[in-house]
Amino acid sequence: MPAPVPNNPRGRPLRSFGRIGGRALSPLQERLIADAMPQVAVGLSTAFDTAATFGRPVNEVWLEVGFGGAEHLVGQAKRHPDVGLIGCEPFIEGVAKALTGLKGAGLLPTGAVRLHQGDAREVIDWLPEAALSRVFILFPDPWPKQRHHKRRLINPTFLASLAHVVRPGGRVRFATDWADYADWTLAAFLPDERFRWLATQSADWTQPPADHITTRYQEKQLGDCAPVFFDFERVETDRRV
Repeated sequence: MPAPVPNNPRGRPLRSFGRIGGRALSPLQERLIADAMPQVAVGLSTAFDTAATFGRPVNEVWLEVGFGGAEHLVGQAKRHPDVGLIGCEPFIEGVAKALTGLKGAGLLPTGAVRLHQGDAREVIDWLPEAALSRVFILFPDPWPKQRHHKRRLINPTFLASLAHVVRPGGRVRFATDWADYADWTLAAFLPDERFRWLATQSADWTQPPADHITTRYQEKQLGDCAPVFFDFERVETDRRV
């Protein structure tokens, strides 16, 4: 397979997600977008400060890239109230679902969850070095047609950005149900000395991790293979970023 290609070097990174239009929001969702979203929106115009960003001290900061229906994001927030979670999602419907889920879990507005409606790379560029302990990239758009591969999120430029914001010992989890994207991702991560694949046996990537929360997309089984889960550790190396 061809090596992953970098994003467009001439300007803004190529968009890694498709059309952001969707179904009309319910009246409840519209109220949450209007009233609750301003309270939990990531403030990219100000410098990142853990306590200020989450409204209270947190032990770690985690990032979910493209949270979709927010089942995983809300579930992890419920399990880990001491962790600051940032969720990024370009689709307004997904953001509305996240707000609905957080409200139902009693995590609005007091929970340590912040949302960004837009490209996760905007948040990653805003975060300081070694800010994150965990990153979740679960079932991103696979862009299965070869002419669209350049739009895949996983590429050398993105890995360099991740390496900057994930602390040594931090983890990156990638999941997909497209075989070609699984191969593509390993081809990107394995040569990168800043990351170490943690798998030691096939069950480590063919079985959902013990702390995984099944997503609605995962249940639809829209890909061409059973889901695979890759966990990578950020390795301390000579400074390259």
